[in-house]
Amino acid sequence: MPFLLLLDSYFGLSYGAGIISWTGLFTGDIKWFMLAVEMLVGALLIIRLILNQTNPKWRTAIIVSVPILVVLISFEILEVVLSGLGRSSTMNFNLSSIGLSGLYWSAVYLSIAIGLTLTYKVQRFANFAQAEMMLVGSYVALTLMWSDRFFQVSDAPKDGVLNWELLVYAGICSFLIAGVFGLIIDRLVYSRLRMRMATPQVMMIVSLGVSMVLRALLFMRFSAGTFRFVPDRDWRLGTSTFEMPTAVLQLRLGDRIGAPLIELADAVNPYGFSYSKIALVVGIFGAILLLLFLLHRTRLGRQMRAVADNPGLAASSGIHVERVHGGTAFLSSGIAGFGGALLALILPINPELGLSLLLPAFAVIVLGTIGSIPGVILGALIVGLLRAASEPVLIGAGNALDRPTASGFAEVMPFVFLVGLLILAPSGIGSAIQNWNIERIRKKRLTQPNKTRFIMELPFNPLENFSKVLTLATTHIDKCYDFIGRIVALTKSIILIICSPLYSYLIRQQINAKRVAGNIVNRSPKVNLIPRNWIRIDRETERGSWITFLILFAVLVLIVWLLPSVSNLTKTLQVARIITLLGIFGLAAFSLNLHTGITGMTNFGVIFFVGLGAVTVGLLSAPVETNGYGWNPWIATIIAVSVAAVVGWLLAYPTARLRMDYFAIVTISLGEMLRIALQAEPLLRAGTVTSAIGISQYSRPLEDWWESGPSGIAATLLGLPVDAPYVVLLAILTTITVLLIWFLLTTLLASPWGRILRSIRDDELVSQHHGHNILTHKAASLALGAAIAALSGA
Repeated sequence: MPFLLLLDSYFGLSYGAGIISWTGLFTGDIKWFMLAVEMLVGALLIIRLILNQTNPKWRTAIIVSVPILVVLISFEILEVVLSGLGRSSTMNFNLSSIGLSGLYWSAVYLSIAIGLTLTYKVQRFANFAQAEMMLVGSYVALTLMWSDRFFQVSDAPKDGVLNWELLVYAGICSFLIAGVFGLIIDRLVYSRLRMRMATPQVMMIVSLGVSMVLRALLFMRFSAGTFRFVPDRDWRLGTSTFEMPTAVLQLRLGDRIGAPLIELADAVNPYGFSYSKIALVVGIFGAILLLLFLLHRTRLGRQMRAVADNPGLAASSGIHVERVHGGTAFLSSGIAGFGGALLALILPINPELGLSLLLPAFAVIVLGTIGSIPGVILGALIVGLLRAASEPVLIGAGNALDRPTASGFAEVMPFVFLVGLLILAPSGIGSAIQNWNIERIRKKRLTQPNKTRFIMELPFNPLENFSKVLTLATTHIDKCYDFIGRIVALTKSIILIICSPLYSYLIRQQINAKRVAGNIVNRSPKVNLIPRNWIRIDRETERGSWITFLILFAVLVLIVWLLPSVSNLTKTLQVARIITLLGIFGLAAFSLNLHTGITGMTNFGVIFFVGLGAVTVGLLSAPVETNGYGWNPWIATIIAVSVAAVVGWLLAYPTARLRMDYFAIVTISLGEMLRIALQAEPLLRAGTVTSAIGISQYSRPLEDWWESGPSGIAATLLGLPVDAPYVVLLAILTTITVLLIWFLLTTLLASPWGRILRSIRDDELVSQHHGHNILTHKAASLALGAAIAALSGA
């Protein structure tokens, strides 16, 4: 099968033959795009087959070299596409620019990714609030810059000498304040969830809520404006750069007409790398080296690794697990805050910046294996170099393929690379490196004599002595921490002793009130008709879930009813829009519940399927003169739902071996890829020349029918002075759709197939032993949920 895909795409691109070419379903740019995707899928499947058949001795080496293979495959596909179209492309690679920019992007991603990895390693969940911790550090640096103490330093005239005072203070304060923020959030939120034995999925969702709250607080305090951290005006000078000799490598692909494939350009100017970027790279990588030293050479680091390996065994060994969790939260947030202060030197800071860097950071930690710090460092270097090298490739290929905005795809390249790599190595590169290191150490200990080992360890005795001193210092710090804790506990006891008379009085009053209320209840026959536990709602049961839903729905209706409005027409528009949005989000929630709640697949990328449905319907129903296809909206909706269902079904197969958290991050990546593609790909645009980037001018279903008569009837029923707006019809259609999908899902989940999905969620192995095909049922669940999500987008 993979070889057939490869051959079909090759003959289609080179000679206009093959299944896709002969069917005639695709023409123009869509045709070669589909053939390129077919060739990429075929090549990745062939490599995966080779990996499955490879001797375990060589598998690690192949997995580590997978990034190089993916890059080579991409260049070969681009060569075939350009040759088939009769075009050529010249790509200019400035070697110093790519190398130094790769280090810069690696440091940017590591400022978030290293904290994510540390949190996952010890606390076993992906913390979506990590990016906001970075922003806390950025705004701490900005606040220091605006303070009376440092404003004169920041606003001083240029004198050609860099002032480091504000930058040093900002780095230290950002680390400490962001670390304290992380520690407080851990104590207020995450520690309570750990006490209740919350699952990693719950922790991830809660961290997403924490990130939203922090982002809202940053918006409230600092507004949506952008600010830049300037520790000294000399940092902004064009001369504050490090000149690096460089060479430009020219790569020519496609129809070269006798030109060489690779050659070096002549007379290249040196590349200037700003001092602010050097500070970021040195600061982040220096912090990571200190973190590695802390983890491997100190008492706290050993405790962290013990808790990461087995929390129960660590607790039984006398390790204070909650204190270790607090230390982890402090370190991960502090490093992110430190990186945010340095990043504010380079990028304009606003509350939305963290979200744009969080998803590439997730790509880094998945690429390097979640929880593996060496793997994440390697993954960051790979993604950083890929991010830097992709820009000249996209510019050269975009000009050849009539896509001048192709450089916008540089943001999406880490996600494309991540998806392709996980198809080949589901556990990431870090897992392969870790397994190889374990085998290497095992063989070394079996073959190396004790005397030789002693001689080899002699040069490291000074480092060992230094680590002992540092361990002793850490022990004293822990003792001081215990002493402070005792003082706090003593203070609490004193406060309780002082307030104990008031507390005792309140307790007595509460007991008396309960006694009086009990006597009233026992003596009143009417009150006895009400069950004593009538107010208790158990949301875990079906009855309790319905009661909770009805209560929340009644509160929502009351809020909508009380919203101010100037007239009956505006109130109708307001209510109709709310009902429409509720229906859209309700359908998306049905899809998410089917994937995550029923089948047990943590899908954080439902928005991808929603966007896929919206984009498909918009493109197909837009008029031909605005780059659309002019289809009927109902037919376009059927096509969109069908396409999303097929994509959902196919998504199950390459992601079948992924862990829960990997699957969640891959689905998030798909949504981000679609968002960026809407900005950079001309095929995903439909509208007039003056309209914004995206899809507009699309047809709306039943609009002419509604305006021809039913809108007047609806206006009479609603008491409107004019015809009812079209949004009223949308609210009616959305409500009917939600009720139909609700009935469909209720029927399906009550059937044997629904019970099979629940058994897969509870225990895949037991369900498989009962003869159920796990992969097929997961694919069917993904397809159905994707279709429902696409319907909400349509």
